Amino acid sequence: MSAAPRPFDVPVAVPAPDVELLHDVVRAVSSSLELPVVLSSVVELVTRAVGCHACYVFLADQSGRMVLEACSSERYADSVGKVVLEPGEGLAGWVARRRMPVFIAEDALADPRVRILDQFEEHKYQSLVSLPLIGKGGEVFGVIAAHGAAPREFTAAEQRFLLSSAALAAGAIENARLYGETSRRVDVLERLVQLSRSIAEGETIDVLLRDVCSRLLPLLGAASCRLFLRDDDHARLRLRAYAPPGSCDGGVTSIGIEDVGAAVGPDRHGVERVARLLGDETAQAAEWLFQPLLVSGELLGLLAVRGRGGRRFGSEDRDLAATAMAQAAVAVEKIRLLERLEERNLIKDFFDDLAAGDSAAARGRERRLSCDLATPRVVLIATRYGPHAAGADESGWAAALEARLAVRFPAALFDRSEHGLRALLPVTPASEAEARAWVREAHAAVSSEDLPVAVGLSEVCTGRPGYVAGFEEANLALSAAAVLHGRPSVMGFDELGPYKYLLRLPRGTRDRHCDRLRPLLEYDRDHGSQLFLTLEEYFRRRGRVAATAASLYIHPNTLRQRLGRIAALTGLDVEREDPLTLELAMKLVRLEDSVTRGT
Repeated sequence: MSAAPRPFDVPVAVPAPDVELLHDVVRAVSSSLELPVVLSSVVELVTRAVGCHACYVFLADQSGRMVLEACSSERYADSVGKVVLEPGEGLAGWVARRRMPVFIAEDALADPRVRILDQFEEHKYQSLVSLPLIGKGGEVFGVIAAHGAAPREFTAAEQRFLLSSAALAAGAIENARLYGETSRRVDVLERLVQLSRSIAEGETIDVLLRDVCSRLLPLLGAASCRLFLRDDDHARLRLRAYAPPGSCDGGVTSIGIEDVGAAVGPDRHGVERVARLLGDETAQAAEWLFQPLLVSGELLGLLAVRGRGGRRFGSEDRDLAATAMAQAAVAVEKIRLLERLEERNLIKDFFDDLAAGDSAAARGRERRLSCDLATPRVVLIATRYGPHAAGADESGWAAALEARLAVRFPAALFDRSEHGLRALLPVTPASEAEARAWVREAHAAVSSEDLPVAVGLSEVCTGRPGYVAGFEEANLALSAAAVLHGRPSVMGFDELGPYKYLLRLPRGTRDRHCDRLRPLLEYDRDHGSQLFLTLEEYFRRRGRVAATAASLYIHPNTLRQRLGRIAALTGLDVEREDPLTLELAMKLVRLEDSVTRGT
């Protein structure tokens, strides 16, 4: 027999559906706005009207596939939501694509348009009805299908009744879907508001990310949700949170930065490759959603979501994930900033406690920072040198110095501020000389004539009491870092020699030589002259005029004129003064001036 649809131009002696059944259809499709109730009523009434073995309703999803949404037989109820026909597939796909109903009276399985679904035992069917559900805009959004185990001829009146019922059902289903979509959007909006509030209130990154994952599960209809964050070294993304609990136990805990581009790119093969990397061996691109966490265009992390029950993600899902990740990225950066500020303040207070000898406070912060002060360390203090030393670190020299030192001293503690840099550098007696060489190497990379930087180093410290002396030593060495070497440099306390005793003299000590030399420094600053430097060089050259003039690149007569001006300003006869006394007085004045001015 022919499997093609047969014409129904002559009514047969089968009574048309009665008025009561038509009233039942009208009542059913208008009784509720809940989609499951409407669908249940549709399949029940079509089953009554046709007397079929089973009735099904397929509805199109966002990708155009036909998904089984209702079934009249409890025997096949488990297949709802699981049976999916690709666009144009099977008789339902043919009907949806051509917007035409199909009535097959017998031998339905011989029709080439029919796809046999084993879970519905379709090998038993003989007759088949398939009706398009056409929306108000003229688009086909679903199909009603009815199967009969025995041959079944459909009269023209029955066909008209079924088509009218399908039209009524289409309107009711469309209204119910619109109502459900509106309700879903309201629910999504409420959940999104709750998610936004949760993100805004997050206090730690791990708690925040776990909450985001658990809240995104129902929002996206997901089977699993994972959040990866970038490592500090920017090489990989590490798994930081996932939901539901246990869904990622024993799974992949990190992915490479290079894989992120493939995951979020348009190439489905790239998406599937990353999905398989995460453990999904049967991955299909549409069943995964990857969304990067970006802050100012910089990659911070990646969201990876797996659809539940083969669910495919559409543009709305991706927009929702993008919104959530934008908020999460900002929140993560905020928390990281607060953590850095808190850690920076903690370290600053810790350094201040050590310098002040506050053992009780230092002990508590030592535990919080996991810093064992029994480990030998050197105190480092660095600052800009010169007239613009006070103020913000416009050029970032302190950050650059810290970065270079951190490479050589990975366990060091740093306190960077607008005034400069302080650090505790771990050393051993065997590595102390090497450590000082590393400091000088780092200093040479950040200090220049335009931006001179001075660094002071303490002797090796151990134990909290030793750091009181250590901070004093580093400060004293810093004060002398430019004075003794003639230029800003790295100065260790042990390199001060006898000058360490001068630095420890009370400031403002009354001394005839110092009192007369201090105005000379002020005169040089006010007039841009170099009289103090000339006098220092004169005594360094043991009073030899020719050698001093050559060192200063001036004529001997010019040197004699400067010495005369110095004598007039200070009242000191450099030829008659004790050279050692006057030289020590000059060093003391220089050191006092350096400490006072912080340069």
